[in-house]
Amino acid sequence: MTARPKSLLLAAGLLLTGCHRPNTPPANASAQSPVQLAQAANQAFLSQKTFDPWVLKSSGSHTSIPLYSSTGKYGWLSLGNGAVSQLMQAGDYHNGQLEEQNVASPPSDLGAIQQTLNIYQGAITTERRDEFKRLNPVGMRKPLKWPHLWQTSDVVIDGDAEAQQVTHANLFYLLSSTYPGSTWSIPPMGLSSNAYGGHIFWDADVWMLPALIVQHPDYAKPIVDYRFKLLAQAKKNARAHGSAGAEFPWESADTGREEAPPEFAKERHITADVAFAAWQYYLWTGDAAYLKREGWPLLQATAQYWTSRVTKGTDGKWHIKGVLSPDETAGPVDDDAYTNAVVRYNLQAAARAARLVGQAADPRWPAIAHVLFIPYDKARAIPAENGKPLTDRFAAKQADTLLLLHPLNATYDVATQRKMLDFYAAHTIKEGPAMTSSIEAVVAARLGLAQSSLDAFRDSYRPFERAPWDAFSEKRTTNNVYFLTGMAGCLQSILYGFAGLRVSEAGETPQGTRLAGDGVAALYADPHLPPGWGRLTIKGIRFRGKTLDLTIAPDNKLTINPAPPELG
Repeated sequence: MTARPKSLLLAAGLLLTGCHRPNTPPANASAQSPVQLAQAANQAFLSQKTFDPWVLKSSGSHTSIPLYSSTGKYGWLSLGNGAVSQLMQAGDYHNGQLEEQNVASPPSDLGAIQQTLNIYQGAITTERRDEFKRLNPVGMRKPLKWPHLWQTSDVVIDGDAEAQQVTHANLFYLLSSTYPGSTWSIPPMGLSSNAYGGHIFWDADVWMLPALIVQHPDYAKPIVDYRFKLLAQAKKNARAHGSAGAEFPWESADTGREEAPPEFAKERHITADVAFAAWQYYLWTGDAAYLKREGWPLLQATAQYWTSRVTKGTDGKWHIKGVLSPDETAGPVDDDAYTNAVVRYNLQAAARAARLVGQAADPRWPAIAHVLFIPYDKARAIPAENGKPLTDRFAAKQADTLLLLHPLNATYDVATQRKMLDFYAAHTIKEGPAMTSSIEAVVAARLGLAQSSLDAFRDSYRPFERAPWDAFSEKRTTNNVYFLTGMAGCLQSILYGFAGLRVSEAGETPQGTRLAGDGVAALYADPHLPPGWGRLTIKGIRFRGKTLDLTIAPDNKLTINPAPPELG
């Protein structure tokens, strides 16, 4: 199916913010400034003659496209009279393009719950449909009482209008790609393009879930529910490769079997990434029923997998051989730092979960975690990417070893963290995905490097934005939109970097102010606002049964208030 230039797009939704960030660079910007590079990419994008079916070419009408609706599997735009402009199914591609459905015969599995956005008013509701009318997927609806998005769960930035618009756009696109009650995770491009066949990667578990879980745990839950739904197949995958427990595929579809090309199927950190997401969901929500029913089985099976994958070395440490790291250009390596670190997280979380649900933890889990090898470069006094020595010619595809600092929160002194940031920021290619700069922004903010954190944050979106609807491209040099992974990375820069949110477990005492918690986990904030930001407010933070609003002043002083009561 060829692209339809007349097609209308989910991305029209950026109009929900009511303003458009100008792409004209400042007069004093250099010819090669990030703003001008982004502007040039925007112009090249808009000069195309054809687009992916979901990319809107403006019709000039402000009344014909009031609603975008999504069930997490299907998405559609509705005209003012209720007629359907477009209906698309995630992952349903023909000849390299998303297949537009025949709306005269709507699919039988459309589902009972949908999320609808008024793209001009910015109002999002979750609704239960009474029926799916012919030519009218909006149909007759019985709205559920749902808090208005921007009133109860906004991220408000005073003093930086550009950052505010980008943040609102990122929130909208991410929330529009899932819904409470879904059991389908979020592909890298959501319901937006033909990239990656609509399959599921670590993008959902490590990048999108941490961005959603702070304010929208019900929207984050489909990510972990999807993995639990495919746990039985993951166990079959492990057995097929001679391993115990469960092995999740690097590239996953509806069957849970490996869909990745053979050269990428070695990216085994995905199994520990699944465990990371499962444990993060429990730490944030405190949902004991979830932990017993889903979280513990996921953590147990993934920990069992790693006990069968590690090998004991002559150095007395445990090693993991023959894996592909997030720096995929390095090829298969032994002892990838991120893989080993997230495996350690997996094993430790499984042991803690066992105690909480009254099960016996395998004594090998903490024993392996304690002496699991993390490569270290003695000359530079920092963790190395893998077992190979670091050189000045080292160049990574994307943030890799810095992931030990965030989101894994590995314990290193400030001097080591600074040296890690300096080395890896200088030795990661600029042609890679946006999340590299997002991680650098988080680390720099935590280190109190205010200008560096702001520069990295801006670099995490400016070269990737495509006008006029903030269509976020996967790379600077492509127009592969709408890249939700990069959007989630930008949100993480704000939530975990500038706001300094961090979850601690029993026995840990991170820096900052304790916001909420219990005997199992607590939420802290150690904020470091970037230059020029007058104030940052995060509305509707939800942590283990408590909801609160957090306001951070320019001097990084906190104001914590109970959030407005939810409607209904």
